[in-house]
Amino acid sequence: MIELQLAHVRRAIWLTGTAAILAGFPAHAQTAPSDGAANESSEIIVTATKRAERLQDVAASVAVVAADTLTQQGAVKFEDYAAKVPGLSLTSARAGLTQVTLRGITTGPAQSASATAYYVDEAPVGSVNAYTGGSNTTPDLDPSDLARLEVLKGPQGTLYGAGAVGGLLKFVTAEPDFDAVTGRVSAGVSSVRKGGTGYAFRGALNVPLITDTLVVRASGFHRKDAGYIDIVNSPTVNGKDVNEVEVTGGRVLIAAKLGENVRIDLQGIAQDTKVAASNVVDVDATTLQPLYGDLTQQRFTREPGKITLRLVNGKIAVDLGDVSLLSSTTYQVVKARTAGDATTSFGVALGGIGLRTNQETRVERISQEFRADATGVADGLLDLQLGLYYTHEDDINRIPSFDPFNPATGDALPLPSLAVASILSTYEEYSVFANATVHFGDRFDILVGGRFSHDYQTYDQDYRGLIVGPVPLLYSGTEKGDIFTYLINPRFKISRDAMLYGRIATGYRAGGPNAVPPPALFPGIPTTFEPDKLTSYELGFKGAVDTIFTIDAAAFLTNWKNIQIQTSAGGFNFLVNGGNARSKGVEVTARLMPVAGLTLGLTTAFTDAKLTSPAVAAGGLDGDRLPFVPRWGHSLSAQYDWDVAPDWKVNLGAALNYVGKRVSNYANRAAKTVPDYTTINLNAGIEHNGWSLALFAKNLTDKRGVTALASQSLTPAGNPFGMAVIQPRTLGAELAFRF
Repeated sequence: MIELQLAHVRRAIWLTGTAAILAGFPAHAQTAPSDGAANESSEIIVTATKRAERLQDVAASVAVVAADTLTQQGAVKFEDYAAKVPGLSLTSARAGLTQVTLRGITTGPAQSASATAYYVDEAPVGSVNAYTGGSNTTPDLDPSDLARLEVLKGPQGTLYGAGAVGGLLKFVTAEPDFDAVTGRVSAGVSSVRKGGTGYAFRGALNVPLITDTLVVRASGFHRKDAGYIDIVNSPTVNGKDVNEVEVTGGRVLIAAKLGENVRIDLQGIAQDTKVAASNVVDVDATTLQPLYGDLTQQRFTREPGKITLRLVNGKIAVDLGDVSLLSSTTYQVVKARTAGDATTSFGVALGGIGLRTNQETRVERISQEFRADATGVADGLLDLQLGLYYTHEDDINRIPSFDPFNPATGDALPLPSLAVASILSTYEEYSVFANATVHFGDRFDILVGGRFSHDYQTYDQDYRGLIVGPVPLLYSGTEKGDIFTYLINPRFKISRDAMLYGRIATGYRAGGPNAVPPPALFPGIPTTFEPDKLTSYELGFKGAVDTIFTIDAAAFLTNWKNIQIQTSAGGFNFLVNGGNARSKGVEVTARLMPVAGLTLGLTTAFTDAKLTSPAVAAGGLDGDRLPFVPRWGHSLSAQYDWDVAPDWKVNLGAALNYVGKRVSNYANRAAKTVPDYTTINLNAGIEHNGWSLALFAKNLTDKRGVTALASQSLTPAGNPFGMAVIQPRTLGAELAFRF
């Protein structure tokens, strides 16, 4: 019996696919919705397609979230405004560790590499490989110095390479003003029902050093998000509102114009997210009802965490008229440190001791892209784009210790080292990509693109300690691969503001060396896993009637093959390829302005994502729904702005958001039906001579929307379950001054 329990412990040690390994609770579920419509104006210019285009002209499904009013609505985290994007779902059990899913492309709790790519302006962010929790360590930038968020749905392998199989999230920062001194300062406060009090301070300053030539823009913020989870029934660590979060960060940009045609930007971004605990409520495995009361959990040790982002990007842009050149160089470091209470799981298997788990991940990455664009080639017949891309990352994923303690007193136990584990890996990629738009007259064109990528990876593991055994387990491996992705994208312009388009696109996640001991010990386990590949077919329509009405509708079918899945044998976890999936659906975003100042918004999405062949390694059967993907999601919003007197403006807004039922896991992994929920958000504000006061209410009806659900024991169906929930009803205000 003890041998069997220890095998479970060994399996847990080698869960190398997510940043939540041994750190408490896996992060998976749909997040809380937010206010507003996705597309604020038919004249928005977007850059997610790697060229500046009017949103209405982009032959792809692109959602835009404007950032200028987010803090006034209390939407300070990505989960607060995710409902603006149809087809997007978020899963998270603690702040800072989030899995973003676009169009249902996820394998659930044990997903290896991310299925969504992330950029800040021209800078890629995060990890591509499978060993540093890249699917959960998602950049969640405070909106204090953002202009907008662009979400490009469907595979983007041609433009963005590995990892963008579901789509792309791009944070676009605020542009500098080369001619005027401008700035904004604000202070905010919020109160959470059955929770604590939060606050936020933000400031941004733009100073031209040489008019129209050299400018500096700097911003900074500090924010505390109130906790709302209580620890109960613990002899040592009882506490109220233990899951509070502190976020601190800033941005510095220096931009210079060298004549009329050359601009150089150098910017640095920093953000630290300190998390005191998870958002998990302990519930019964059968009824999913709280075991100890609303918004409570039982813990024997605290579960803090910290996520750190440091990013520097240098960009040189040269505009020669019909030809433009761009160089983008990025250096980044992303670190995550988490702790978890494993007393009710591994501690039970080890004889009833208390056990605190610790995990650290670190990604150090440099990226370089050169890109050239030419328009109007061959008398206007062609637009061309050619790019070269290189990235190299050094990754660390380590368990520095398991800390045993007496659960009755909290005192450390004098036991030998239970487990120390580390995985050191590297990922290197070279890519070349090209896109050509062929114009057949003024109304019809076809974009054809391709990308060839070569990657090389190394892997070194070192596992040792009492649980591992008397002999350290050391293993090294390498992998290299060549991948080609393509895009076919016809577009027909019915008029300037109406368009039909089609899209066939492919994407992939890189393969890699496998996390296994020497093959001689376990013959038959593959030493590498292969890339998984995805092909998407999309039909869409975009239309606008002046500024009164806009609509963006798309239907898609996605085939996902050779899916990367985490499994285990002989007490070891590793990755294999197995099973196919299909995701199909419809997305609609519409905006109506029936009278001046009044904006009505609607977003709706239907996503049917399921396995089309058994994924035996993941416990999935043919026909199983992919985890935590809602079939339906809707958002209705209204915003009214009007002038009540000279220099006085007032605004009122409301949003109703619905997240449909989901399934927590595959059929053979204790799948549970996760209930749907609806939230209501309100906001109001007044502005006068640069001053503004904003009031907001989030989750007005105080719903307990579920954002993660899984067993906290060593078996998929064992008690207790952990259920992460959205923030309860929150009331807040922000006072700001803009100059």
